[in-house]
This record gives sequence, C-alpha cells and structure tokens, in this order.
Amino acid sequence: MLKIAICDDHRSDLSIMVSHIEEYQTLHKNNFEIAYTTFGNATDLISSMENGTSYDIVLLDIIMPMVTGMDAAREIRLFNNDVKIIFATSSPEFAVESYAVNAYYYVLKPMKQEMIFKLLDKILSEKTFQSNQNLIVKGKFGLTTLHIHRLEFAEVIGRTILYHLTDGTVIESVFTMAELEKTLLIYPCFIKPHRSYIVNMRHIDTLSKRDIKMKSLNLIPIAKANFKVIKSTYLDYDFNNLQKISNDVL
Repeated sequence: MLKIAICDDHRSDLSIMVSHIEEYQTLHKNNFEIAYTTFGNATDLISSMENGTSYDIVLLDIIMPMVTGMDAAREIRLFNNDVKIIFATSSPEFAVESYAVNAYYYVLKPMKQEMIFKLLDKILSEKTFQSNQNLIVKGKFGLTTLHIHRLEFAEVIGRTILYHLTDGTVIESVFTMAELEKTLLIYPCFIKPHRSYIVNMRHIDTLSKRDIKMKSLNLIPIAKANFKVIKSTYLDYDFNNLQKISNDVL
C-alpha cells in the first residue's frame, strides 16, 4: 500500500490532486492500493504525523496561512527523514530552499495528471526496489541483514569493509574491494568515486570536483580521473539532483 498525505488550504487545488490520485489508483487497482488523507492546513498534518501516522508521500502546498508548507517540512524533518515531500505551489521562488528539507520534487500548480502519474510511477519503483533488495553481511557478531536503501556508503580499509548506514550505524566485515564491487555495483544507485569507497547516490547531498558530501555530512573523496564519469552518472541517475550540484562543477 502507498500512503499519501495531501495538504493544501485551497479546496480546488486539493480536489485536483485527489482526482489525479484516484485516477491513478483506478488504472493500477489490480497491482496495489493507495490510501490518501487530506489536510486543509499544515498544523493538522504535523499533528497527525507526530501522533504516529506514517505516510510514504506528503504532497504539500507552500503558501499557506499560519504555518507554511516550508515550515511544516522543516518540522517533519525533525522526526521523519524518510517520507517523500513533494511541494506543489503557485510560486517558483522557494525551489532552491526546498532542497534544504530534502524535497523529493517541486512542481508548479496546477499539478498536471501526467506529472503526478510520473512521480507515482517513480516512487513505486523505488519502493519496490527498497523492499526487495537486501544484503547479508558477515560481521564480528554474526550475520546481519542490511537493507540496500539504508546503506549510505561502504569504505574499504585493507581487507575490512565498513558499511555506513543512514542511521549512523557502522557494520564491520571482512571483504575485499573486488568482492564488494561485484556485490554492490550491480545496483544502479551505487558508484565508485574512489578506490576505497562505494557510494549510494540516493544519499548524496552535494557533489563537487573534489568530494561528495553525504546527507550525513560525511565527505567522500573523488579521484580526479573519475570525476567526469561520476558527475555524468549522478546526473543521469536522478534529474532531481541537478540543482544540488555545486556551482564549481557546472
């Protein structure tokens, strides 16, 4: 099931997004189920999430009275880093600011059916990938199931692999870089920017000519000879990342 929260203070815009989602569900009713909840203000949305209601996607207007959509996104990120926030707004002026809250996408109203269908297709594809891809790691304390989408990057020191997870956990294992490459580089989200690192592009914050800054603020070096390939691969991986690349790269 895909759970969606839709928050907009304009009933007409709310109705348009609900209509698109219901049409998408009708087209895919034999494959999965979509559940959505609507909110007329950001305060109710935040309260719902703080009380334990989880969503896969939050469709969020920005220009709202009292608590703006951007304020709501900042509040949500204090306790939830996984939900995909999609801003749907009448103004382009907040596009750059949206990256500070790790927005999944930013689109101008009215949101067209083609756009919402494309975004839902992409999110469902990622959700399927995340739920099916696991890695069994032999660590010091036995076998650990490592979810691929939770792996931020892997670091090789001699014959030791350090798996850095998104929650700050580090799992140590005995492995070689050659073995690690065969295991991870089959997935399109991984790149090898340096002889000692393999990085999950899902968790990149900023790419520059010298290094990659992860969302955890860890810095991963980029070998000079690899930069052009890494830049190209990163851009191809997800068009949303184009605005996140430092000016010195472009």
